[in-house]
Amino acid sequence: MTFGPGTRLIVGSKEQYEPEVYELSDTKTNEKVCLATGFTRHNLMKDWTAFSGTEASQIVEDGKPTGVYNQVAVLEAGQECGNTTEKADEPCAASLEPDEMVNLASLTVFGLRVIFMKTVVFNVLMTLRLWISQ
Repeated sequence: MTFGPGTRLIVGSKEQYEPEVYELSDTKTNEKVCLATGFTRHNLMKDWTAFSGTEASQIVEDGKPTGVYNQVAVLEAGQECGNTTEKADEPCAASLEPDEMVNLASLTVFGLRVIFMKTVVFNVLMTLRLWISQ
């Protein structure tokens, strides 16, 4: 909530959680990012040099704020993330489970696009046929 220029009120929870910090990298482009997640104080990462110039964003579930924040920083060449949570010998394994509703929605949108394109092509052909016959 903002009360005018420069005055901001941030209401937080009693529970204090420290961030879990991960250094993520792209093997193809050698770009690295630093992800801090799961912390409850909005300005907790401001003292970390990697996160200077970035803003924490609140995690929202079902349209309601949770009071937990994430923050991402793109690392420059040679810059380190700091104290990371990940273990060196533990691979980062993320999996996405297929969702039937998303698949159904995608298939429905695809079907509607095909019907729309058929309608456009039919209208163009009928218009050309009318022009040619006159």
